[in-house]
Amino acid sequence: MESTSSTSRFRFRDHNEETADGDLTNGRISSDSSSVSSDGDVESEIESMTGKGIKHLCSELLELKRESDEDFQKSIFSNYSAFLGIFEEMQGMENELMQLKHHVSTQKRLVKDLTDGIYMMVIADETVESMIGVTLHKSSPLSLLEAHTEDVSEILDTLLSEHRVDEVLAFLEIEAGTFQSMQLEENLSSDVFVSYTSMISERRAMLADQLIKVAENPRLPPAELQKALAGLCRLGNNSLAAKLLLKYYHSRILSGICDLQSSKTNFHGIYIRETAKFVFSMISQAARSFVVIYGETSPYTSELMKWAFEETEVFSTCLNKYIKSISEISGGLSTAVEAVQFAMAYCSLLETQRIVLQPCLIKHIRDCMEEVLQIHVDHFKKVIYIFTSADAWVLGRYLVSGIFCEGRASVVIGQQLEYCMLTNSGRKFVTLLQAITADLSPLVSLQMEGPILRGLVDLFMEYIVVLERALATDMIATEEAGSRINLAETLAQQVSLLANLSTLVQFFSGIVRNVFKNINHLNFEIDSYILYIEEACGRLRTHFCEQFIHKILSCEGYHGLTVESCINSQEDGSNMFGNLVPSVCYQVCLSSKSHKLVGN
Repeated sequence: MESTSSTSRFRFRDHNEETADGDLTNGRISSDSSSVSSDGDVESEIESMTGKGIKHLCSELLELKRESDEDFQKSIFSNYSAFLGIFEEMQGMENELMQLKHHVSTQKRLVKDLTDGIYMMVIADETVESMIGVTLHKSSPLSLLEAHTEDVSEILDTLLSEHRVDEVLAFLEIEAGTFQSMQLEENLSSDVFVSYTSMISERRAMLADQLIKVAENPRLPPAELQKALAGLCRLGNNSLAAKLLLKYYHSRILSGICDLQSSKTNFHGIYIRETAKFVFSMISQAARSFVVIYGETSPYTSELMKWAFEETEVFSTCLNKYIKSISEISGGLSTAVEAVQFAMAYCSLLETQRIVLQPCLIKHIRDCMEEVLQIHVDHFKKVIYIFTSADAWVLGRYLVSGIFCEGRASVVIGQQLEYCMLTNSGRKFVTLLQAITADLSPLVSLQMEGPILRGLVDLFMEYIVVLERALATDMIATEEAGSRINLAETLAQQVSLLANLSTLVQFFSGIVRNVFKNINHLNFEIDSYILYIEEACGRLRTHFCEQFIHKILSCEGYHGLTVESCINSQEDGSNMFGNLVPSVCYQVCLSSKSHKLVGN
């Protein structure tokens, strides 16, 4: 660019020189020929030469501007990459500077932490004994105890303001021994003694307030809670520490139950399972913390057990609400029993810590479970009416091992029977009994064997009532009972009905005894109920026999005879064959009918 400018300037200077030479020559010419040319010609020539010079100068300036622009653009293009490199280097240097500042601040903080740690170690190494010794040797116009009281008060205030709880506790424990030695060495006035004890009591109260405030924090970790409560025990507040411990875990149990209720864990009983796990886990943690603070043997163990019973009652309330919310239709009973099983399982885990809560849990959920059991028994009664309403009262031959669940046939009826005779409803009734007993067997551990046994007996008696209606002489009796049932009109149907009932009585006895086989005190009650059922079956058979004989007498033309007249009830008893032998009329009628049956 400099060469171009110099060249342009050089050319511009040459042009000026030429112009100047021309002017001189023209001057000489004009001076020489002044006598010949006119003034007008001279002026026109001068103007022409000046215009050419100006045009030439403009063209030179334009060329100079164009070359300058080109040089400027070339300079920008050639230096752009270098400019970018410098800019990137500046950014890198700025980042390094920021990292350096961060590193310096980190090192500064580490140095400060190290300094503080060394300072705390130095303070900790200065034992309380030396601090007390210094206070004892200070010269003061006051008495020894008065000076000591002031120094101890100052030390305790400093430690309390810094929340150095462990050091305050250690100081107070050592100070107790120091005060006793001072009492032996010096005759203390009552005023000084009262002042000292008042100061110590006030500082102990301040420390206790700090520990209580810490222990009442519901978000405090269990380890920190134990530390705070141990400090209260060292101050002599054992009862208060126990109350704070139980209050802490009670608040955690309540908040945990609320969280589980608000969460989406109520699917297929997961909610009650997680609740049982959480509640009894909290009780276990409370018991472990109790042992850490007070040891294995403590006068406050009764308070712990009372609190555990109360928390079990809280859980029982949740369990009862859950059980009552379960629908009474299919699956409701098994779901309720499963929930109780989970609760009992988690509750029994506490027995390793010598905390027995199962009796308390059973006490609070038994009434609810009995209500649920009765609801389902009533529901099963409706089911019995449903599957007996369509029974044709025709016996079927069933394999016993196929009726009962695998491995239970020999337990229920022994090895005597391989096949059995049952109607369609009888077969379904046996299946229903097995399903119910399978669901209810775990409830025996709740000491509900009595309600379970009564529920099973009620179901069997309900089935007997259905059979009685099926043996009714007309359809009106069954319709008045509230449900239409097929009548056993033919003799074959009636005999099938009674044979079905006899088989069911045998099966029912075996099923019930298998459910309660390990409960010896229930044997008498079981025998009584079985006898009650057998008597009901006997009455049904008697009713059938009366109908059968009445029908025979009507068909054979013994119109003058009745059931009462066929029974020889003469007062002298001369024609009696004995209490167990039918009368002659009955024997004649039965013999005649049996001959017809055999002939057919």
